[in-house]
Amino acid sequence: MCLSQREREFIQDWLRYVDGEMSLTEFVEKWRSEGRDWKVYMRVLRHRINRKYQRMLSDLILMKSFLELDYHP
Repeated sequence: MCLSQREREFIQDWLRYVDGEMSLTEFVEKWRSEGRDWKVYMRVLRHRINRKYQRMLSDLILMKSFLELDYHP
């Protein structure tokens, strides 16, 4: 897939937090980086994931356009 293992785990943990399976304290303890505010690291990961999502979306639209053609090479 296009997500790294760390990005996938970050998303899964956030969904666990949203679903109430993990506390915010547990989430922050796991994902904070040393010497930085944990919110900064969260913003960096979220930005990375968003960039990948946008690239994937444009690639999917391109593939869909190609596959919908009546004439293929």
